[in-house]
Amino acid sequence: MNKREKLDQIRRSAAEILASAVSDHDFKTFVIKGGETPWGFYFDFIFINPFSKEMLPLIEERMRKIAADNHEIKVHEMIPTNAAEFMRHNRRPYPAHFVENCHDPLVQVIQIGSFVDHVHGTFLKRTGELKAFKLLKLEQRPDLYFKGDKKEVYRISGVADESKEALKAFLKENKEWIGVDHLEIGEKLDLFQVNLVRDEDYFEMARIFWKKEGEALLHKIYSYWREEHIKDGFELVVTDSVQITRAHKKLYRLSKRSCEKGPVRFAEFRFPVLNGGFSPIYGLFGSKVCHKDRSHIFCLKKDLINSLNSSLKFLNQIPKMLGLKHSIEVSCPDEFKELFKELPIKTKIHIGREARIEWKLSDDFGRSWKGPFLTVRKKDEIFTIKRSLFSSVERVIALILEGHEKDLSQKKELLSKMAPCDE
Repeated sequence: MNKREKLDQIRRSAAEILASAVSDHDFKTFVIKGGETPWGFYFDFIFINPFSKEMLPLIEERMRKIAADNHEIKVHEMIPTNAAEFMRHNRRPYPAHFVENCHDPLVQVIQIGSFVDHVHGTFLKRTGELKAFKLLKLEQRPDLYFKGDKKEVYRISGVADESKEALKAFLKENKEWIGVDHLEIGEKLDLFQVNLVRDEDYFEMARIFWKKEGEALLHKIYSYWREEHIKDGFELVVTDSVQITRAHKKLYRLSKRSCEKGPVRFAEFRFPVLNGGFSPIYGLFGSKVCHKDRSHIFCLKKDLINSLNSSLKFLNQIPKMLGLKHSIEVSCPDEFKELFKELPIKTKIHIGREARIEWKLSDDFGRSWKGPFLTVRKKDEIFTIKRSLFSSVERVIALILEGHEKDLSQKKELLSKMAPCDE
């Protein structure tokens, strides 16, 4: 487990201990959902009795008591129907509803003393392992309508770390950024408007509406991508298959073009068809409905090294141009090992099932995100290079917006480097 995974585990556990403490404080309170955030943890509640921010120190003390008691944190795997029945028996109607509406064959149920909840991920073994945490704020979230009744939802959020020293250092370093995310910054720059609602499963969902500045940015990004691929000898195409790679391979076969005279290149930029919404916790980082690109080079072995070298140079331009923190991960099966050794790659080459080079983009909270990448496959005598400059345009924009060291004007300048906005 790396440091980030351990930190997420601590924060996930802190969220459940928070929910347990609030339930102990007032058994009439309903728990909705909680988990880790980029900078800490949160839990959403429906309060029947009045609850104010002045009560947060009291809840924090209850959390410390639960930690001091060192309860075992049990995680059970159950079939959804049994889990839902177990939840209702313990007065957890909302988690019971979530369990019933999921499509997983097995679900996870956490148990801390008499407190139970439906969860995902891994947790600490005992509550005593939670060494350092602090509750920060109470805020109202979008209302929840359950069986026709309107319920006001409130969120308690906080921070947690491995030790008191680590938490103190984290708070000092990120004081201005705790609770601020790229969605809020994007609205300040007038790139888009965010609408927070609740989906049919009662979870929060964000929908984004790109406005004048944002639409101009997306247009310029596409224009830049288009010009660069035309300059590099690609034929731009539009296909209707969900699987772009499959569509480009089909197009290559239908075109009946030979690679003897040189590589055959197809490139495609996909615009999102539907605004399906995404979790506001991860924002644009986690949105699956996004602008993305895929290009394919079909070539013989004689053109492979040149095609790979030009692709590496092309894919490195976004992290380099924008100054994004990144690392490069390389893996390949034995059959491509000697080939990859010929490439100007300084990082270690790991043995894997797929020949792949990927830029891992890092944000200021230590999270790692998928960036540009390429893969290589061989069938008969034809090599196929699949590559993407923007595995997600939205993700790159989010990385720029959330950079802690840049103010709003500097972020706008970086976005203009990515693609100059219209005046």
